[in-house]
Amino acid sequence: MTQDTPHTQTPKRGVLLRVQNGDVIGFDETGVRINLADSVIADIEKRLDFSGASKPVDASVLGDINAWDVQAVDGWYVFHADLPGSQNVGHYRRRIEADGDGFPSIIANPTTALFGLLSLGGTRRAMTSDEPVQFPYHVLSTGDDMGSAGPAGTQRVEENDVLECLNEHTRDSLVADEIVGRRQKQYRALPVIYVRNETDSSSSIDQLATGAAMENFRQTTANFCAAAASLGLPPKVYAVGLDFTLEAVGDNGEAWLQGMYKIMQDVTDLFADHGLRKPLFIAPFEAGTHVVSDHPVMRAQWDLSWNKGGHDFFYSAPSYMFALDDFGRATATARQQMAEMDACAIESCNSDLDWSCPTFLLAEREADRRIIRCRAQSLNALVVDEADPLNAGSSCGFTFEGCTNDVVVESVKVAPDDANDLLVTCNIAPEGEDLKLLYACGWEHSNDGMPANRGAIHDEWEYQSKTGATLYRWALPAALPVH
Repeated sequence: MTQDTPHTQTPKRGVLLRVQNGDVIGFDETGVRINLADSVIADIEKRLDFSGASKPVDASVLGDINAWDVQAVDGWYVFHADLPGSQNVGHYRRRIEADGDGFPSIIANPTTALFGLLSLGGTRRAMTSDEPVQFPYHVLSTGDDMGSAGPAGTQRVEENDVLECLNEHTRDSLVADEIVGRRQKQYRALPVIYVRNETDSSSSIDQLATGAAMENFRQTTANFCAAAASLGLPPKVYAVGLDFTLEAVGDNGEAWLQGMYKIMQDVTDLFADHGLRKPLFIAPFEAGTHVVSDHPVMRAQWDLSWNKGGHDFFYSAPSYMFALDDFGRATATARQQMAEMDACAIESCNSDLDWSCPTFLLAEREADRRIIRCRAQSLNALVVDEADPLNAGSSCGFTFEGCTNDVVVESVKVAPDDANDLLVTCNIAPEGEDLKLLYACGWEHSNDGMPANRGAIHDEWEYQSKTGATLYRWALPAALPVH
């Protein structure tokens, strides 16, 4: 056998094809080696299913922020970062490519679901404020530059699955901020909450049910579901806020009540079309302003408090407990307190716990005709607040309508035989053919920064507000025929 000479040995590595910018085809002991162009690699990735796969990315793609562990996953950058806000260090994501001209928002990375807080109402609900968002990457809205306030009925909401951070607060975003903050204090998972408020300038409940706000609400619901789908998560709605009372200037009580039932049914059907569960509806019990203390629509709220028409509806609080500015709108302090009460109610109902403000149902004379027994529905014992923080006076908020004699309420006490009953004692027996016992209804104008209507009755529940006040479930206003 002859030995190979150096001139006849097979080379162990080499180049078969070389171009100006480098080697294209070569070989070594393992076989042929091919260097593919970036465009070819990209084409292969498109043809093969790499969904869910992640690739490390330099953090500089996110800009000058304190981020690390950046991965590119299904059109998103997913990463850890230390960003402004009360959440501090967290897990975040940002779209790789923006759909429009703007830079895509960084959002907190949700895990189990995208949660929603939606609302529908009139011009009073459209109020915004510039308090900073406590959890700016957890409280989001549609990426159409209209934020959580929506277009207020001035234009159509367009199809959009993008999420963006907020630059102002609404009633809904304050509630969402409160929910996230409470969960953080309990060391629980922090939800990502989509918020949106659709309103218009309707002056009747029928107009609201068929107008721009409802049309936009339908698209907003679709956008919320699309945003959840873009994250690969299910959509879940905490609650739908309803806020249309003082705006219904042309309605009578019955028309308003039937209109509310229709709106709730329409929203329920809409949710079913999108695979969403039957919604919880939440509303403030509107007790009026400094100068507006009575109206048929305001009284019709009492009917809705106990006859919900088969819907999951509840009042979070009566508005007579919240301070007003000179224009009859809630102050910044009151808005925070309203958000806290809404959050308490929403969290209770979503945890299969009960929520109900005391509701007076019946007024009956005792054997001593000077005494009216006022029967209530309450989750626990009624309390006659002797401190009288709302300045209801000795009558505790009770007055009479249709009374033909000079009656003065002398005392209001919890009945010794039933903690859900009150005994309203007068100086003389009240008389009148259409006699009604009113609570927090029909008071004279006020000038102390609070609504004209007052009350001093609540149940045993209480909550310590960030504002320093103790919040109670005050009893809802009522106008009860005396039997």
